[in-house]
Amino acid sequence: MLRNAQILRYDLAAFPFPVVLECTVFKVQPLAELHQHWRRVKAKRQGTDELGYADNLALRKLMQDLPDDAPLYRLYHRFVRNVVGPVFGGRISYSSRPKMRIHLAGTASVSTWHRDVDVTHRPDQINVFLPFTPCFGGNALWCESGYGARDYCPIELMPGEAYLFDGGYLAHGTVANETEVTRCSLDFRFAVTRAGGVAAPWSRILSGRPASLGGDPLA
Repeated sequence: MLRNAQILRYDLAAFPFPVVLECTVFKVQPLAELHQHWRRVKAKRQGTDELGYADNLALRKLMQDLPDDAPLYRLYHRFVRNVVGPVFGGRISYSSRPKMRIHLAGTASVSTWHRDVDVTHRPDQINVFLPFTPCFGGNALWCESGYGARDYCPIELMPGEAYLFDGGYLAHGTVANETEVTRCSLDFRFAVTRAGGVAAPWSRILSGRPASLGGDPLA
């Protein structure tokens, strides 16, 4: 695990993300075999079962376009309030609409190497990667081991685990998914808020950032 990272484990029975997606969004089980279902759908509609980047976008859009009161979004907000928030003193601000991700088995990379701060200009934010299918090898999110190292390796997780890391300054992205498992996940960013000018309790995730990158943004 990266030094500037932390794994949070949670109860899938209390926060059944995979079941909600299987039953209310994709109507397929198990979720990790979504690519097989989509091949059949595509063959019937278009006469081809070849999968590509456009298919990842089409399936993730089904998640992204859900209404705010959909079971998936209600579960997401409850997860942030009850699992992530307490670790940081209950004082965080976070994305109300997380980014949904699909990386179908057998498809090319869905993200180039990047640092979020170059787009967000928010050095105070922490990234959360929340997978709903097993993540390993080519279907995982990949990240460098240290600032500027560029030695990318997969973040291997199982459903029931969330990965918190300094995605603002640690470059990350994806490679071709050559596994037989589709990744379904979401990710979001949050910031620890201050109370009376003092940062709420939080972890080491941002505190190890070198001075050349601004050091600890909450110091």
